[in-house]
Amino acid sequence: MVTDMTTGRTSSVLLKFSVPMLLSVAFQQLYNIVDSVIAGNFVSEKALGAIGAGYPVTMIFMAVATGGSVGASVVTARLFGAKQNTAMKTAVNTALSAFLAAAVLLTVVGCIICTPVLKLLGTPDDIFADSD
Repeated sequence: MVTDMTTGRTSSVLLKFSVPMLLSVAFQQLYNIVDSVIAGNFVSEKALGAIGAGYPVTMIFMAVATGGSVGASVVTARLFGAKQNTAMKTAVNTALSAFLAAAVLLTVVGCIICTPVLKLLGTPDDIFADSD
């Protein structure tokens, strides 16, 4: 389904566009809160520390994913605006394939560099095993 966001009332178009993004951010924050509450109250303070220690490493990979998605959306939007639907569909499929390959690559790289990065960040020894 292709939605033309260049027509209609600007406020309603932006609202329809932004609500799913805002909900996804809210659910991500809710996940982080619940994760911290459960780890802090039902596991241990060390588990909560391990979650906090691993967060910067996770954010690196999230930043790569966000940057890639912004770049892909620029290409897609340009093709959509030019009414080049076939090329747009090709660009979306290419982006999805590239993101799948990048996810596999980043998973391998993440497994390799996680320990050195956590050591570089000065992760305490008592939470290091849970952070890795």
